[in-house]
Order: sequence, then structure tokens, then C-alpha cells
Amino acid sequence: MEENTLYDQPDLYDLMAPRDHVLERFYLETASERGGSVLDLACGTGRLTIPLAQAGLQVVGGDVSAGMLSRAQHCAERQAAAVEFVQLDMRNFDLNGRTFDTIIVAVNSVAHLQSLDDFKGFFRSVARHLSLKGRLVFDAFIPNVAMLGRDPKQRQLVGVAAHETLGHVTVEEGLVRYDPLTQVSHLDWFWSTPEKRDFLKTSLQIRSIFPQEMPLLIASGGLRLERRFGDFDCSPMTSESLRHVCVCRPNEE
Repeated sequence: MEENTLYDQPDLYDLMAPRDHVLERFYLETASERGGSVLDLACGTGRLTIPLAQAGLQVVGGDVSAGMLSRAQHCAERQAAAVEFVQLDMRNFDLNGRTFDTIIVAVNSVAHLQSLDDFKGFFRSVARHLSLKGRLVFDAFIPNVAMLGRDPKQRQLVGVAAHETLGHVTVEEGLVRYDPLTQVSHLDWFWSTPEKRDFLKTSLQIRSIFPQEMPLLIASGGLRLERRFGDFDCSPMTSESLRHVCVCRPNEE
């Protein structure tokens, strides 16, 4: 069985990251409030970057993975979307003094940050790249304690999709290992086709960020939580919410 990270397999990544029009509408409307330029961090294969550019915004997409950026560039060209892509590590980046009216980190990508230093570096880098009235907007799942404590040997279905060459692909999640000290879950995804079970295993490390610690992490990098919603419809966050959607501003504003 081949073993890799999901971000080394952009075509497979896209299978598990289909378009979400509700998410797109939220980020488009939020970015359009301020107008001007957008930096889409952890942009992956351009899932959100390209629709934002097609809507008329000036968008830069940044990601640490060269493979993901290569596929994003190909997709943007195929869809005639004017996007600039740059390779960067969102924990510490410098775009030579450029600033943006909106910086976006969508689809739970902030959960790839793990240590306090990671969060500090990320929020400080963002703060340096926000315009005078700029905003950072991101979403993250709210940890489910029951899921964190589930049987690590029990597999759960992630999704089923059709690949252009592999055909019918099934993805299962198994072997979840949660470290309560770091709050990091170590996940394995198993990929199968009808002809070959478990032809690939991809590993993920996801940091749980609990609601009461989120403002503290944001403040550690010089930003302030301005608004927080329970979903992309801008509903209030409650104990039933599955995610927190955060809008942050610089402290000095």
C-alpha cells in the first residue's frame, strides 16, 4: 500500500473537496464588503480562489505545496480566471510589503497549525499583510469530544467519488490517534477502488481549537476577534454549532 499525504495527490484531494456554493457565497460577500484585494491562504487547488477571481476580485492564492499550486494554476487557466499564485508557508510569510483588504483561510485550514508558535507566526504574518481597514476571515470546526474519543480501530466512511482514471473511489477514515496534550488528531485515510482495496493511505494531522481558546490564539498574534458566527449563514454561534466562522481585525485600528 502506497503511503503519502493528501496534499501530494492534488487530483485525489479534489475528489474530497467539491465546490460548496454556500461557503463561496459567504467568503465572496464578506470580501466584497471591503472591496479591492484578497489573499487566499492555504488555497490548495484553487477551490475558493478561482470563484473569487471570477467574481471580479483581485486575488492572490498562497499555499505551501508546489503540487497543489501547479494544479490550481492549471485550473485557473482552464477557467480563464486571473489569479496570481505564490508558494508560501502561512506560519511565516512576507510578500514584500503587499497588503490586502481581506485575507481568507477557508475549509478548516487553520487546523493545520499546531503549536502556539505556529499560531503566533500565522496571525503576526497576517497582521503585517492587512490593509488599514483589512480583515482576516476564516472557519474552523468545533471539536466533538465524543469523536475524539472514538475507537481508533473503527473505520468511518469519508466519501465516495468518481475519479477520471481510477473510476469509483471510496475513502474511509481510520486509526485516529488524539493527543490531549497537543490537541492534535493523527488521522489515516484509506483509499480503495472495487479492484484494489487500500491502494493508498494518506495521513493528516488536525489541531482541535476549542471556542474559548480561539480569541486567545488570535490575540497572541496581534489581532482581535471582531465577529464570530456559527455557520456560513452568519447565524449566532451556539452549543449546537459545528463550526466557528471568525472575522478578525488589527488591534491598532
